[in-house]
Amino acid sequence: MRPEFTIVRLPSDHGLAVRGEIDIYTAAGLRDSLRSTVRAATQGTVVMVDLSAVTFIESRGLTTLVEAEAYASVRGIRLVFADVPAAITRLLSLTGLSLSGPGVS
Repeated sequence: MRPEFTIVRLPSDHGLAVRGEIDIYTAAGLRDSLRSTVRAATQGTVVMVDLSAVTFIESRGLTTLVEAEAYASVRGIRLVFADVPAAITRLLSLTGLSLSGPGVS
């Protein structure tokens, strides 16, 4: 049985909270949610993606996050990954993704 994966739009409507594993099975849904959120944002907006409940990320998931940041950047939106678990922080940092929250320097 696969672990639960959920994406919740944050109350501000300028962000998402992701829970579970980001992998080959969940990356497409996350990509669609990220693009939808970016399209709904106005230029100059910061869109926050809360990753505090992400337990695992593999290459397809990482590619999805990198592509989402590029998609946002072209539209004048800043995509920021917040509250990234320590086990995932180094991986995202190595790709140059924008991080914020506890444990991020």
